[in-house]
Amino acid sequence: MSANTFVSITMQQGAELEKRIRRLQTGSETAIRNTVSDFKSRAPGWVSKGVRQHYAVDTAGVKTATARVTDTGSSGNSLAGVKINYRGRTLTLTHFNMSPKQAPTAKQSKYVRIPGQKVSTGSPVAMVRPPKRYKVKATIIKGQRVEMSGNAFVANGLPWKRKEGAQRKSDVLHTLSVPQMISGKAKDTINQLINENMEKRLEHNINQVMK
Repeated sequence: MSANTFVSITMQQGAELEKRIRRLQTGSETAIRNTVSDFKSRAPGWVSKGVRQHYAVDTAGVKTATARVTDTGSSGNSLAGVKINYRGRTLTLTHFNMSPKQAPTAKQSKYVRIPGQKVSTGSPVAMVRPPKRYKVKATIIKGQRVEMSGNAFVANGLPWKRKEGAQRKSDVLHTLSVPQMISGKAKDTINQLINENMEKRLEHNINQVMK
């Protein structure tokens, strides 16, 4: 006659696992809240890094934009509701490695007569040596050094462009704004940086509440 044999197996770490699950239940809001806080403080740096991977803008140029972090969650505990709004003016070439930074002082070798001036025979009064011609260059998109049009010149450290027509005036040359760069070539890179880093911060914050 055979006899039944019984064996009882106990989950040795069961109590500890239950504690961890309960800590996760009670600490999930804390983990999310801390991750939202991480986004607010760290995301502008990730955005700046993404922009500068594609554009040759200097740090000062990036800082001209205003970054405002908003959270549509009721108490800062919604990862889906947090976002950054950027506002900024278009930047001049001075933020993109412009050269020359000042108008060159070199003169052309030949003298020219000033238009509209009457010159007596042998008098050099109305003859001048114009400034040497030069091109204003800048690197806006990384790896692409470009020349501005022939009407571009530098005065008081800023790039200008002469207008055509009878009433010729000059306007400061502007390029892109930081918001345009964010939504342009840098868009995919910025999204990737934010997603990767936010996953790391969420995992870190979950591990903290699970301890």
